Amino acid sequence: MPLRPRSPRLSRPVPEVPADTPIPEQAWHRVAVDELVTLVSVVLMAQGFPEERARPAAEALCHGDLTGAPETGVGELTRVHLPAIESGLVSPAAQPLLIADRGAAALVDYRRASGLWAVGDAMDRAVQRAGRFGVGLLSLRGVGPFGRVGHHAARALPHGMIGIVMAAGGYADQPVHPLGMAAPAGAYPEFVFDIDLADAARNPQFAGFALMVDVLAGVLSGVADHEHDTGLLVLAIAPTTLRSADGFYRAASAVFGSMLGWEGGTPVRYPGWREAQYLEQCRALGVPLQAAVRRQLDSLALKLGRAPLTTVG
Repeated sequence: MPLRPRSPRLSRPVPEVPADTPIPEQAWHRVAVDELVTLVSVVLMAQGFPEERARPAAEALCHGDLTGAPETGVGELTRVHLPAIESGLVSPAAQPLLIADRGAAALVDYRRASGLWAVGDAMDRAVQRAGRFGVGLLSLRGVGPFGRVGHHAARALPHGMIGIVMAAGGYADQPVHPLGMAAPAGAYPEFVFDIDLADAARNPQFAGFALMVDVLAGVLSGVADHEHDTGLLVLAIAPTTLRSADGFYRAASAVFGSMLGWEGGTPVRYPGWREAQYLEQCRALGVPLQAAVRRQLDSLALKLGRAPLTTVG
């Protein structure tokens, strides 16, 4: 198509851009969601993950990339999780040990299993107990790095339940995200709240908050060495054991609907809303990955005899 002549009104000189200046969009590559999760699953299985654990672990690892928080996403595969396996801090096939079972509550030692799988497994167990007792509580220890607890708390949502995860301790060089909660929001996108230590430290009540989490997640689980272990509290609540499903749905819709609005020309949204929108965008357009992360993943794929990730669009 021929270029149109410039208008005299736009005759202001345009500053010249150096040839080596990258266009910001070029620093990111979009790949299909399923292709990304599948590749991470294959990499984890090559490291000794049982097949039934690899997929949920990969989904937990990719959670940050799919919800707009890539700093806690798949980039941690080579930075955190593979080194933890190589050093022996994480045992991918470790079998959990049930220490105490009291019906609605249980204490489990995951014996250095990957937290990417173990915390989600604990929530699944809590959900099963909540289906019987209205509430399911698992106190666990012996868990490796696990990503963001909000993702694991959200495993309660497909069952119409509220999920809560608290974490204490952790490896010295790995920050812990100490609190995550997920709840059905009625007619609106689900509420998923995830707080990290940096957020909590800005709160003047941080000391009290930290002690609360340490008691419920660390002391209760019996974590003795906070430098090399993590204690967690995983809780599932079934609202329909206390009230009708219709009543809870309407009340949740009213609460979360009342939080939506505008302030100074900026939309006001609750945690989980933007993440849900970002996830839908990723499913439709692909997951954006930084160039360095993309190169790491492609290198891992080639080492396993697989084709590199396919760029979408």
